[in-house]
Amino acid sequence: TPNNLGQQKSGNIIAEVPGSNASLPPVVIACHLDSWDLGTGAIDDASGCGIITAAASYLKKGPPPKRTVRLLWAGAEEVGIWGGKAYGEAYKAQPHALAMESDFGADRVWRVDFKLPESAKPLEDKIAAALAPLGITRGKDPATGGADVGAIIAAQGLAIVDLQQDGTRYFDLHHTPDDTLDKVDPEQMRQNVIAWTTVLENVANYEGELALGVKP
Repeated sequence: TPNNLGQQKSGNIIAEVPGSNASLPPVVIACHLDSWDLGTGAIDDASGCGIITAAASYLKKGPPPKRTVRLLWAGAEEVGIWGGKAYGEAYKAQPHALAMESDFGADRVWRVDFKLPESAKPLEDKIAAALAPLGITRGKDPATGGADVGAIIAAQGLAIVDLQQDGTRYFDLHHTPDDTLDKVDPEQMRQNVIAWTTVLENVANYEGELALGVKP
């Protein structure tokens, strides 16, 4: 039964796939570790953590990417986005290039949105073309990022790629006792991992300017 325990200590977990060019700012990808009172958090947001971790793992199996890819498994998102805020405060002085987040369940990605500098248009085109065979269309609206990367995006005006997932059933499960592992469709989750791996392979090996350089 949910109880209000007052302020408690939480924490972030950070890991990296090291890049070969230390002069290039890293890409940060995020999810959150905590779940809502009533469910196990399989959809919100263990799936997101599984997706970004699997994608980073696949990236690590190949040649080292040019840019470091930093994984942020954020704590205390549900009670105030404290982990994302703490990350933004701790790393605001360290330049970042681009941010992504997975926090909308495990169902298939159907659209990709971008917020990149004009000079990175060829990268955008390349990613969109690579995702098209997965049934992912290119969006017209600018990417906005997610809650846990919001603070670092606001601090540095980062480039963003959003992989938009099918949310048809998300709010039937979100913050309910039904948020359990049996609701995760392995095939749809696998499509997420392929899409994320595809994007990371491209952005982490892009040596051009990515950060927008202006705060949103």
